Amino acid sequence: MKPFLLIVEDDESLGETLKERLLKENYKVLLSKTVQDAKLAFVTHKPNLVILDLRLPDGTGFSVAEFIKEKSPNTPFLFLTAQAGAQERLKGFELGAHEFIPKPFHLKELLIRLELVIQRSMQTFGKDWRCGEIEIHLDSYSLRTPTGEDIFLSKRDCALLELLLSQPDHVYSRDEILDHIVGEDSFPTQRTIDNAIVRLREHLGESSIRNVRGVGYQWIGPIEAM
Repeated sequence: MKPFLLIVEDDESLGETLKERLLKENYKVLLSKTVQDAKLAFVTHKPNLVILDLRLPDGTGFSVAEFIKEKSPNTPFLFLTAQAGAQERLKGFELGAHEFIPKPFHLKELLIRLELVIQRSMQTFGKDWRCGEIEIHLDSYSLRTPTGEDIFLSKRDCALLELLLSQPDHVYSRDEILDHIVGEDSFPTQRTIDNAIVRLREHLGESSIRNVRGVGYQWIGPIEAM
């Protein structure tokens, strides 16, 4: 699953263009136009990555970056701005920016650089999710119920769940799944996969994973990043 992006851009036309294109690339996107709105959106929605303009109506993108570092030091951010002189770039990187992209820019270049930031920061994405009232913690191979009970998954079942969550719009064939979990079982078979799906559905609900007859499985349950 691609990360949730917050774009902080006061140019309404540019902001909407970026949002529309990134939505087409299967990102979840939120747009803010001021420092105050950006800080509120960051705390409320907890995006995985932030794209910052520098010149904003009520301050600068630097103040948003400082706020991000204070509230969530591991959240990556990059600057996309016309103010791209040496001093601005230096301050941006000192704050921890992963990229500093000057305007005007080519949209394809932004997408490429964004993907590179995501690849470098993959350890911060896609490990903690919420499915309805159930928390999913892939790093600790566990689920947490609304009552606070922890349910621990096997390494194999957790690997399968992580694969399904990585691309919810994709139907994974049994062969793809077997390739992914190879080594988690001495002799994995299609029955191994089916049994793992049964266990995951018991914990996450029958409507969480779809069985596509003759093909494989697809994640269809409600899911949001924590």
